[in-house]
Amino acid sequence: MAPSPDGPPSSIEVEINVDANIDRAINHRAISAAVIAAADSRGFRAGQIGVRVTDDPTIRQINDKHLGHDYATDVISFGYSADLPVIEGELIVSIDTAIERARELAWPTEHELLLYVVHGTLHICGMDDHDNADRAAMRRAEADVMTRLGIDEIHRCGADMDASTRTESRS
Repeated sequence: MAPSPDGPPSSIEVEINVDANIDRAINHRAISAAVIAAADSRGFRAGQIGVRVTDDPTIRQINDKHLGHDYATDVISFGYSADLPVIEGELIVSIDTAIERARELAWPTEHELLLYVVHGTLHICGMDDHDNADRAAMRRAEADVMTRLGIDEIHRCGADMDASTRTESRS
């Protein structure tokens, strides 16, 4: 259990699975902390969230099969239950996409991967980013959680930042 600065300790169980073909070291403790911090930021203090770390070809297959999108992506979330204070879901993140984007932004791959974990967890918690207002709220929540995790560079390297100009550009 991780302590929460805003309430009782979290009893969110985080199960992390790294595909066998991933040869990069993955910080399980940081991923677990990111899930718990993101869920806690939305008031969730119990439940289970699974995280799978995979590569671009695999996440592309999952994206096509479950969402009908035939392309690789950074994160896919599946929320099963979000009934305060209990959360249930799983997310899949691509280490390949994290490596590429981190290189563009000149920040650690681990930070980029954690951003995907935070983003996916916020989706499981009920946040969305399909319109400008929701996207802005999502970006604020991401920045708050990442800062809480000690990653202050989020304000320079977060989503919607263009690598060359560091201005809003992506959705």
